[in-house]
Amino acid sequence: MDSIEGYLLDTNIASASWDYGAPSHRSVRNRLEELGDAIVYVSAVSIAEVEYGLQIAPSIDVQRQSTVRRAMDSFKVLDIDKHTANTYAEIRANLFRTHSPRSRRGRLTRKYIEDLVDRTTGKELGIQENDLWIVSVAVQYNLILVTNDRMHRVTEAAVYADRTECWR
Repeated sequence: MDSIEGYLLDTNIASASWDYGAPSHRSVRNRLEELGDAIVYVSAVSIAEVEYGLQIAPSIDVQRQSTVRRAMDSFKVLDIDKHTANTYAEIRANLFRTHSPRSRRGRLTRKYIEDLVDRTTGKELGIQENDLWIVSVAVQYNLILVTNDRMHRVTEAAVYADRTECWR
């Protein structure tokens, strides 16, 4: 897959840029302005996470929700596709080999396909699944990942720490 020059915002950065009520809204907007003409993307996963948050947060007024949704619509969205799935599988396999309980690792040598089902949870690997998908999109397109999360296990497994910026 060809690289796209630009940045991919993790959900926490994207939502702060979209929500004028977020404590870090102004600082994130300032950082985005400093990027100049660089192309800034978000993942479809981030759109889903923010939309979910809007739908379960009745305390956010309708006007603010509408403003967030309009801001979301102004960003270029990268979808999950088969190339993302391959990248995800590689990164998750690296996480499994490094961080899964040792008792789970040996089971994958069995000869039946049913035995290859991985029941290791994201909690056991010390990750959040959505972070893994977002990092997979960044890797797929060779974008600089912008986050304020500690997702060191995922970026290490992806060999992507040097392409990740932490905006705190």
